[in-house]
Amino acid sequence: MMSISAVTLSGYSLVRISGAERTDFLQGQLTQDIDQVSNEQSELAGWASAKGRLLMVTQVMAWQESYYLPVPTDISAALIQRFRMFVLRAKVDVELSDLPVIGLLGLEAEKRQNIGGLIVDEKPGATASTDEICISRFIGDPSRAWLIGAEKQTRTIIDAETLLQPDDKAWELSNIQAGLPVISQATSEAFVPQMVNLDLIGGINFTKGCYVGQEIVARTQNLGRIKRRMYRFGANSTLSVVPGSNLYGPQTSRGKIVATAKCDSGTELLAVIPIKESATQWFADEDRRQPLENLGLPYSIPE
Repeated sequence: MMSISAVTLSGYSLVRISGAERTDFLQGQLTQDIDQVSNEQSELAGWASAKGRLLMVTQVMAWQESYYLPVPTDISAALIQRFRMFVLRAKVDVELSDLPVIGLLGLEAEKRQNIGGLIVDEKPGATASTDEICISRFIGDPSRAWLIGAEKQTRTIIDAETLLQPDDKAWELSNIQAGLPVISQATSEAFVPQMVNLDLIGGINFTKGCYVGQEIVARTQNLGRIKRRMYRFGANSTLSVVPGSNLYGPQTSRGKIVATAKCDSGTELLAVIPIKESATQWFADEDRRQPLENLGLPYSIPE
């Protein structure tokens, strides 16, 4: 069995949504069917603007009579402010949790696993919890999991079960290699959900009721208007590129970077580009001196 490693995800914060009407509230906001979220199962979801542009992608976890949403710290305050605009008279509280966000890596992806005395099923999104901690398999990559709870209790699990890593670079790279988008401040409202493949990785429920941006999301899906998708690229050098910056394809074609991470061979990144030009050569710079290799994704992208 591989050793589990843990990392405190310093770039993430937890949005906590509680109150008697929390489920109905989130059901009217997110792309996922929140009725499917339980103490035993988390779900991947997006939140879009009225124009159908993504504000966040998160994994919704149910714990302690609340929903916990791990999101990049640089958008957490704006998300909370925006959520509160929709609360109105609903019995819902939206706040920033002070709990740390910890990532676990190296789980056995196809087996139930005992982590600190908690039995976590092998299913993506499977969740197990006590009053003190909550562990949820990462959707799209069940070899990883979220761990949330008070520092004293999570430290007990880390000390007993894992090898602590010094930073969260491995987590960022794992997201890219699994083809899982992260929406940050630089890419907020830049993409409709299908552009970052949210429909291909189980982040959109097309049979649930209305939610913010649903009309745009449904129209994009039903009328075949998905012209751009997210692809994974790599370079055998360290690139000075960041989320939100451009990629350069044939002639005047442009793409937009979703996420980047350093790796042993150089740089890996996720970027949204035109589907019809996905098989052509792309570059990290406008002068086209830094070629990129299309590395493929662990799931298929429709033509």
